[in-house]
Amino acid sequence: MNLESLTYRHLRVFLALYKSRSASRVAEELKMTNSAITRTIACLREIFSDQLFVRTNKGFEVTAKATEIAPFISHLTEQYRKLDKEFAGFQPDQSESYFEILLYDEFCFAVQKVIREEILPVAPHMHFNVRILNYDCGSDIASGKVDFAVVYEGFDDKRLNYECFAHTHDIYLLFRKGHPLEGRTDLTVEDLARYRVLEIDNYDDLACPLLVEVCRQYGGQMGIDEYTESVSAAFQTLAETDSVTVVCNQFTLNFADSVKNLSYVRLPAAIQGRIKAMRNQVRPIGNYVVYGNANQSQAFRFVKDKLVGGLGQAWQAAEKMRR
Repeated sequence: MNLESLTYRHLRVFLALYKSRSASRVAEELKMTNSAITRTIACLREIFSDQLFVRTNKGFEVTAKATEIAPFISHLTEQYRKLDKEFAGFQPDQSESYFEILLYDEFCFAVQKVIREEILPVAPHMHFNVRILNYDCGSDIASGKVDFAVVYEGFDDKRLNYECFAHTHDIYLLFRKGHPLEGRTDLTVEDLARYRVLEIDNYDDLACPLLVEVCRQYGGQMGIDEYTESVSAAFQTLAETDSVTVVCNQFTLNFADSVKNLSYVRLPAAIQGRIKAMRNQVRPIGNYVVYGNANQSQAFRFVKDKLVGGLGQAWQAAEKMRR
């Protein structure tokens, strides 16, 4: 065993491969070539004097030694990550910092675009793992295990920081083209209650669909079609049924513009007012980058500022097209 040649890259490849058992998946996650992954595996085998990962038709199987050292590799990787984030000198073009980002599905494309167009051109060696938020991640953000979340105003954890990149001004009703409500500018609650609502249900965001609650406040009743976390699944259902959904997100409307079978109208001011009153209870209705206090490095602040600024500019550009 020769630990003197063990590097941060070796640790990250080991840990990623141990979890996924797929070299191609590790290459994609770490932004490395397949040949670089193969070379790194060979180095790991030499360092630990063991095969570690055995290739099979179904992917890699791990050896007993790989299982034995995995907890140590995980701990070392986390310590390296903390050193890199908190103490290493920051030069964007040389930084190899790694960031975990959780988000609602509606923000996924916009965040990936900011990373691709705003961050990587000046910090090409940074790495990002962007995943859909589907669990209570407050503790992970507070501890620094997750760096950022991109969410709405309803996400609430008092241990965290909330930086708004765009307030929500207009709220829309989305449905299929040819829907009886298409082109209507005088919608009433009675009109809405005739149709079932499909709820794009982000984790820890809504206890009850907004339109259902609005109808209740006016003494009406609106049925619920289904809940889904997936924007693409919601769009397919809307295109094939008479269901409707509320959209407050300009990025979601951008996506809707690219789908030929969907249409939307701006909700009347009175209904928008009811929705905003419900949503303003935690903090002003809008869109937030959320982060903890565990990481105060220059690289972290660089990424945070790029996310807030880039998402804000993209939101303003989309909103301007609809005014």
